[in-house]
Amino acid sequence: RDCADVDIAASQRYWRISVAPKIEGACPFELMIKADQTFTLKLAGEVYEDKPIDRFDFFLKLLDAIAAGRVERIETRNAQTGVRLAIATRVELADGWDWIGERRLTPLRMPALEADEERRTHRFLPYRR
Repeated sequence: RDCADVDIAASQRYWRISVAPKIEGACPFELMIKADQTFTLKLAGEVYEDKPIDRFDFFLKLLDAIAAGRVERIETRNAQTGVRLAIATRVELADGWDWIGERRLTPLRMPALEADEERRTHRFLPYRR
C-alpha cells in the first residue's frame, strides 16, 4: 500500500482488487475472480473478460509481475498506413511463462501483409524504485 492505492471488494459471486500505482508510468490494473471459475482483467488500458482459471498460482505471479514492471503493451500497425491492427498485453510471470492477452482491431491478418506490419512496445515501470 505504500506504493499504490488498493481497493478490495467481494461478494458471493466475485472477489475484486483494483490497484492504482502512485508512481507515474507504472501499470494500473483491476482483477476480478468470479465464482463461475473465470476472471476478468483490466490491464494497460485493455479489458480481458471471462478468461478461464487454469491455475490459482497464476494470480500471485501476475500481481507480482505487474508490481515489478514486467508488463508490455504491444501495438501492431500497418507499416505503410500507420493504421492500428492489434493490441496485445504481455506479462512476464516467470522465466518462460508469459500471459498474453490480444485484441485484433481488423479482420484476421493475411499472410502477404505480415511483412507490412510493425510493432511498437510500451514497457511499464515497477511500482517501487
